[in-house]
Amino acid sequence: MVFIMKKCTLLMMTIATVLTFASCKSSKQVVQTPPPGRTEIELPCVNESMDDDEFFKALGTANNINMQNARSAAFDAAKSMISKRLGGFITGLSTDYSRVVAGDAQQEKVQRMMEGEFYSVVERMLNDAAKTCEKMYQNQNGAYESFIAIQVSKKELINKMADKLTDNQELEIEFNRDQFRKFAEKKMKELQDMQNR
Repeated sequence: MVFIMKKCTLLMMTIATVLTFASCKSSKQVVQTPPPGRTEIELPCVNESMDDDEFFKALGTANNINMQNARSAAFDAAKSMISKRLGGFITGLSTDYSRVVAGDAQQEKVQRMMEGEFYSVVERMLNDAAKTCEKMYQNQNGAYESFIAIQVSKKELINKMADKLTDNQELEIEFNRDQFRKFAEKKMKELQDMQNR
């Protein structure tokens, strides 16, 4: 009888130990696998492609059998994304600013000239945009896949736009750098707020 009781006690202790270890193992995090038929893809350079208070940013991707062509196309795609976002900013800025500094008869002319000047500034800055991240992969078929993130300084953009307006003798407006900077910063903030919604 004592032997049977010892065996039962030993059995109970073994079961308790096994259950303790099992519960410890189950507390570990379970690795979640994506649902069948779907694969999660990690996008390189994505962290360096979100606008912030100081920079306009973008990520461009491209595939090509030639490595240099893949890089060039990815860089062009990133520039194009920033250029599209800046289109509304440039139009709004030149419209508002020309309304304040030009008379009714001159507003349309001044607005057109300002837009032209601003677009040339943006184009030059995008061509010189800093690459903040670049990744290159080669697929099984030999093609190259390029990821490039770039950024353009908002402050530098405003300063270069102001320089352009200062140098332009045809505008025939009283140009005030501080007033212009306030307009430009306000428009940039509106653009940033729209993107954050």
